[in-house]
Amino acid sequence: MSKNTSPYHAAGTLLNSYLKERNRGLKSIAFDSGANNVPSSSNYATVAKTIQHLPAINSVLNANNKKLSKAINFESFKNQGLAYVMIYELLFSKFQKIRGGGKIKRMIVKHERELRKEVEEYTSKNPIEGLTVDFPRYVRVNVMHSTVTEAANILQEQLAKVNKDGAQEVYADAHVPDLLVLPPNASSWLHHDFELVKSGKIVLQDKSSCFSALVCTSTSSGLGGGDYIDACSAPGNKTSHLAALLHASFNAHREDERPKKKKKGKSTEQNPIRVFACERSSARFDVLKTRMDSLVSSPSVAVEPMHVDFLKIDPSDPKFANVRAIMLDPSCSGSGIVNAPDRSTTQNSDEKRRQTLANFQTVALKHAMSFPQVERIVYSTCSVHDEENEMVVSKALAEMNSSAKKEDGNDDWMLVAPQCLTQWPRRGKESVGGLSKAQADCLIRCDGLDGDETNGFFVSYFERARVSAGSKATQNAEVTYNAATGIPLYSGQYKNVGTKPQTKLEEGKGAKSKNDVTPNKAAEKSAKKREKKLAWKRKQALQKEERLKKRKAATT
Repeated sequence: MSKNTSPYHAAGTLLNSYLKERNRGLKSIAFDSGANNVPSSSNYATVAKTIQHLPAINSVLNANNKKLSKAINFESFKNQGLAYVMIYELLFSKFQKIRGGGKIKRMIVKHERELRKEVEEYTSKNPIEGLTVDFPRYVRVNVMHSTVTEAANILQEQLAKVNKDGAQEVYADAHVPDLLVLPPNASSWLHHDFELVKSGKIVLQDKSSCFSALVCTSTSSGLGGGDYIDACSAPGNKTSHLAALLHASFNAHREDERPKKKKKGKSTEQNPIRVFACERSSARFDVLKTRMDSLVSSPSVAVEPMHVDFLKIDPSDPKFANVRAIMLDPSCSGSGIVNAPDRSTTQNSDEKRRQTLANFQTVALKHAMSFPQVERIVYSTCSVHDEENEMVVSKALAEMNSSAKKEDGNDDWMLVAPQCLTQWPRRGKESVGGLSKAQADCLIRCDGLDGDETNGFFVSYFERARVSAGSKATQNAEVTYNAATGIPLYSGQYKNVGTKPQTKLEEGKGAKSKNDVTPNKAAEKSAKKREKKLAWKRKQALQKEERLKKRKAATT
């Protein structure tokens, strides 16, 4: 079949690459393909979910001496990745149908009923994790190109268009100031072709992955704390978030300062904060450059992509003399990403691989700690494994704070609880690697399988002892700059709205009666009334904001 016959062609190609290179993760394969070949978020998600369901699909195809595999002539398909994706779409996706056409689709649909029977039998004995919970669709507003209010208004209008049967609201996240929360089904239309995404005004980024940049900028040291290094930058979501937070903080700080008389012969313009974005892979570096060109635009922040291995940077290089903070999010197992294929492959349970990653992560963290002028470090992973998290932190602290290496205790590194996440309940694990309770309480953990409504993540924040001792526990403007947008705060309104998809066989004789699935009318009416009230409050808040803007403009 031709390349363009199926809308799943790109997803099938990516899956074929993954099936050929089982020793590499999907993320690595996807972003090492060069800037022009990076898959869309929807294709990436489809492949991730397909791989998660590969054990079920293979079991269905190979049951009864490969009866269905032979029936649809599976082994003769040159593009088996495409066939896998189509089978996933038909049997396990939300809509349970295959879009487009082509020979492969015809062969699969011809045996749809038999496939569904086998799936029903398989799932009755082997429950598939991850089908009963959908996270909200998180959208980070790029405040260098837009405002939170502008993006929220456009997204609210789109929600109203696609959800005519019931009102759904755009909410502001309770922890990340520039993050909006939409219902899970928004992913069906919110992708890379959506205008706000194409223009760089919003970034499709999960909540927990926003924590790294948030912690890095929301420190006790205050604004103007020097330049930054993002040690492992590509594809650039965290880098652009770091730049956006610095941009917003710089502007908020400038507005708060009273105008001062300009001294003769002296310029009041400040040099931009620099972010050195490091990436060693050539293909991923191209992706990074492309994304920085489209996302970063600020007179107060300059991102410099560098095709370099962070571990090979000389800490005493004069180029980095003004760097005071390092954000380190190195390669990891990806075990925290609930819908990632790594959860259902042998890679994730391979202790040898985890140890290899942990060794690399420890080396990278110790290298970051070796920069003499650096005062703050954020180390994060999207892993849930102790070896890559608490144990790396504990080992790096012990080795770098050793008395044999330092005479001045003020240069020691210490864990500090991030001020911007004081309300986040899930913390690190005490005693792992010898960490005390006080140290473990400084660590941030997320668990997508235990109610956190975001993928699994780990964040640790370090300060030099001299910095921590001399700083005041104050919260900076970065954390509060969008507090007055009038957008209602998210507090679990979309929690557990996803359900296990009903098969078409269940819709027939085996399905529940209509009365069993019809929601309580009184509850439905109450929910609609509440949504209307929230929409009215939001409208009033936006109008008030506009009046304040006009009043401020009139007085200046």
